[in-house]
Amino acid sequence: MSFLVQNLRRFARELLNEPVNRIPGKLMNAAAIKVARASEQLLYQTGMAGVLGRRFRGCGVVLMFHEIHEDVDGELRTGCSPSQLRRTVEALQAAGRDIVSPREALLRLRDPNGRPFAVLTFDDGYRDNARIALPILKGYGVPMTLFVPTGMVTRELFAWWLGLRDLLKHHENIAIPAMGTTFPCTDLASKIAAMRQVTAWIGTDPGRAAALKETFRHYSVDLPALIERYAMDEAELKAFASHPLVTIGGHTTHHTFLAHLEKEAAYRDIADNKAFLEQLLERPMKYFAYPFGTPGACGEREAQLVQDAGYECAFTTRPGHLFPEHLDFPCMMPREDTGYAHQSQAALHFRLQGTHRAFATRFGPTVATMTS
Repeated sequence: MSFLVQNLRRFARELLNEPVNRIPGKLMNAAAIKVARASEQLLYQTGMAGVLGRRFRGCGVVLMFHEIHEDVDGELRTGCSPSQLRRTVEALQAAGRDIVSPREALLRLRDPNGRPFAVLTFDDGYRDNARIALPILKGYGVPMTLFVPTGMVTRELFAWWLGLRDLLKHHENIAIPAMGTTFPCTDLASKIAAMRQVTAWIGTDPGRAAALKETFRHYSVDLPALIERYAMDEAELKAFASHPLVTIGGHTTHHTFLAHLEKEAAYRDIADNKAFLEQLLERPMKYFAYPFGTPGACGEREAQLVQDAGYECAFTTRPGHLFPEHLDFPCMMPREDTGYAHQSQAALHFRLQGTHRAFATRFGPTVATMTS
């Protein structure tokens, strides 16, 4: 078993960090992936995953989704399927976790005798969250939280990830001068690989993201039209927010890398979005999620700015479960990404059992904080 654990630690970053089509990182070696996934499957089947993750398993866990796609391959596996969402809900219920709102989550963190819980969060305001996700969750009677950037609703956002996906979906060769690279994209695998490579190249560098504008102009990619196709407008968001199972939270105005902005600009990006949503929906915004949410995109300064803007708590994309200690820094709470395709039963189990963070941190800090 020690040999197996050593090999899993060796591949922990490649296997267990947020998927590279969502969170930037180095490209993964195919052989390493196969070995790591086989080891992951073995730990799951033998029950060792739960044992190794026990110390990292908190009283609560916050799960992150983005788009819910009926055709995940057609959208280059940038979202998950309805069946995967259902499987996640059922796995949480089987594990004895109540699915609750952020408000209830904070109450339970303060209660030493509170029941185990989970929070389901969705980022960016995609129309399929209302059309597909809400009816599914309504069937289970469980709530959901949606974090919305202003620019998605107003169609003014530089949603480069939507432009890149559309570009790869409709072309077999893509030249990106800023990278000095041409990508052959003749099948699903090559398109997904290109999507991941460009996302990894951007990292948390807003300059590199902006460099894609030249490519989008060359290929006539219409970002406002793409946002119109995929995201809710004001009327749809208001109708969605009126549902009793729905909580709405902030997600900045421009969905950018807050850590790269000057302090005042970062604060305005947070506070103006809060004001926009509060005026549109006529209710206070108490919860927030950081765009990109990695250590390179947000940190202690951003957590303070979120508090200054009047939020009660905020969520990153750093892996980990919730513990009472998180009440000491409520604007830097972790989330586990369960909204990517295709997620195996073993991978979901790793995230729900705490094993994901165990390997992502090399069995380091149990509690995810601003620096870990």
